Amino acid sequence: MKAYEYYDKIAHIYDQMYQDKFWITFRKAIKRYIENAIKAGNYKTVLDVGAGTGYWIDYFLSKNLEVTAVEPSEKMVEILKQKFGNNVRIYNSKIEDFQISKKFDIVNIQGDVLSYVEDLDRAMKAIKSVIRKDGILFATVDSYYYMKKLIQKDGTQRELDYFEKYHITTVGSQYGVFKSRCLTIEDILGLEKYGFKVLDIRGCGFSENLDEEIKQSKLNVKKAEHLYFSLLSL
Repeated sequence: MKAYEYYDKIAHIYDQMYQDKFWITFRKAIKRYIENAIKAGNYKTVLDVGAGTGYWIDYFLSKNLEVTAVEPSEKMVEILKQKFGNNVRIYNSKIEDFQISKKFDIVNIQGDVLSYVEDLDRAMKAIKSVIRKDGILFATVDSYYYMKKLIQKDGTQRELDYFEKYHITTVGSQYGVFKSRCLTIEDILGLEKYGFKVLDIRGCGFSENLDEEIKQSKLNVKKAEHLYFSLLSL
């Protein structure tokens, strides 16, 4: 199953899945990191990649930013159109295939989208083509370190060997499974080859308390379920 096919299946319950205190704190921390990164700059436009049902669109609109959304799941796009109508330009596309002449100040890629794209190289090249010089990319991905521990605990030696070699495993639920590319700190640093500079790398998902979440995000990066990072476009 492709990731976007999985999200077609859960689109109707997606918002409900992120209502508990853990995810509320998780997202508050991400907002804090984003706000700290853009507070001194002149940012007006955002490309939200893998926009889902529009949580981050709402956030950026509340900051008076102009938002364009890219989302490969048809069911998610239906929800986006119902929520935002003509206030947001919405494209039903994979980021690897997305083309536009416009350059954006911010590219936002939450929800581990870069872990789920089929071709990371094509995705990064497409992103670089639509972000302006000195623009900022914000993203979260599945953590290699966390997933390795799960596979060591519950998987087979063959699964572990494959994961250590390719950093790819499967994730999902009763609705299906799909492939996830789990990134290391070195993998994130390696994204600089696409014309970026790493600004920040943090762990995500430690605590329901915001102050503790932010504190642990730097102290225990490799213990987190997800990794957050920001990149400056050169």
